[in-house]
Amino acid sequence: MGVDKDYLYTVSRPDSTECVDGKPTGKPPVVVNVGWTWRLALACMSTSIGAAIPIGWQLGVVNTPAAIIQRWCNETVAERYDIHLSESGLNVLWSGIVSVLLVGGMTGSLTGAFVANKIGRRGTIVLGEIGFLISGALFFAAKPLKLIEFMFIARFLIGICSGLITAVMPMYLSELAPMTLQGAVGVLCGLGLTSGVFFAQVMGLQSLLGTEENWNVLISFFVVLVLPSLATLPWLCESPKYLDSVKKDRMGAIKELCKLRNLPPEIVVHELEDFSSKDSAASSEKWSVLRLLGSRELRLNLALVCALQGGQQLSGINAVFFYSTSIFESAGLSNQNAQFASLGASCLNLVCSLIMIPIVNHHSRRFLAILSTFTATLWLISLTIFILYMETISFFSYMSVVGVLGYVLCYCIGLGPIPYFIGTELFDLGPRSSAMALGSVCNWGGNFIVGMTFLVIKNLIGAYSFLIFAASTGLLTLFLYKCLHETNARVLAERSPSRG
Repeated sequence: MGVDKDYLYTVSRPDSTECVDGKPTGKPPVVVNVGWTWRLALACMSTSIGAAIPIGWQLGVVNTPAAIIQRWCNETVAERYDIHLSESGLNVLWSGIVSVLLVGGMTGSLTGAFVANKIGRRGTIVLGEIGFLISGALFFAAKPLKLIEFMFIARFLIGICSGLITAVMPMYLSELAPMTLQGAVGVLCGLGLTSGVFFAQVMGLQSLLGTEENWNVLISFFVVLVLPSLATLPWLCESPKYLDSVKKDRMGAIKELCKLRNLPPEIVVHELEDFSSKDSAASSEKWSVLRLLGSRELRLNLALVCALQGGQQLSGINAVFFYSTSIFESAGLSNQNAQFASLGASCLNLVCSLIMIPIVNHHSRRFLAILSTFTATLWLISLTIFILYMETISFFSYMSVVGVLGYVLCYCIGLGPIPYFIGTELFDLGPRSSAMALGSVCNWGGNFIVGMTFLVIKNLIGAYSFLIFAASTGLLTLFLYKCLHETNARVLAERSPSRG
């Protein structure tokens, strides 16, 4: 069986021959495979399952059993504090429980750069997963102990840990992977979040864990994913690029790279030298968030990262999913069938995210991002029209279903996967952690803005609220078209006139 030529690189320099004990052998340069190895695959699976999926789980888990948990909150407050909440008071309490996760996410993201450079990329993810375990225990104990405070503490803590992980995980995996696989591993954070939301919706069905008796089991169930991930810690490698450029530990970097590539030091050292020669100037300096914000040279790249991360949420993906059940009901489905149809839309999101892994890895990031934002804009405008006139034009109720599915499909093309890892390709190692942290803040901030304002805006202007999201994706399309350059090294290499 042949080896994909894209996963090959020449060990010795073009003007040299293979050497043994420092003496030329006269043999041609050695060519080795730098594709997938079991340690790289393990790092991808471990972080996706134990770090990214739990985040998505918490983002989606409270939607289905919301009414059940709200009743428990009302009863607990009345019993413990002798306070009888009105409907508006209960809504405020519930909004606080939901939104404190997003506040924690922004807080964790802000500290992501400092923590990632202080204890390492792997150490940051492990720290986040330990926080997940503590949060899971608090979630589970909240119901039997009748402590609503545990819900707030757990949601805020898991938000902080989620912010850390979304800021660091794409950077960690991209620094572990060879150039030819950076696109494939870069989408895994977004894929994990999408998977977590979907699985949480499935497990939240009343036929499974979305019941009065088991809702605390449901919201803490993600710990069964975190424990196996932590068990893989002895086999997970730290980022060689981080060790070499940030910690100045060249021997440690070579040791980790040997494990990752399953190759001897005399071979992997060339990859490390190539990286160091490209990135030594930027990585030798210390970059704080404040310094990055004040850098004129990097201002445009930072704006691109923040626009893509924030624009992902301001595209209205969560609002569309929230509205999807009522859209499916308007097409003639029963409430239960509409919920299953909405679950099907989430399944489409997951399947498309899986399909995009090889596509993003091999194709132009710029083209996919612009195509995604442009077509999403068109679908949001169309969805607005379909909803407004579905009572006047009968088949528009069915077209609104098509609009939801079309929008989800276009979102998956670029807006879903690319924002999470684009910062690793726009920034050198030195300022990269700060850029990823600021991008993650914008992502959580955009999620917070939509979560806090969508229902209010929807009640005021109805379906016209989707035009606000269309304006956001439309402006993002123009910005990307004007300012985003290609970042996929494989595409750039194929376009190079020197390529043989």
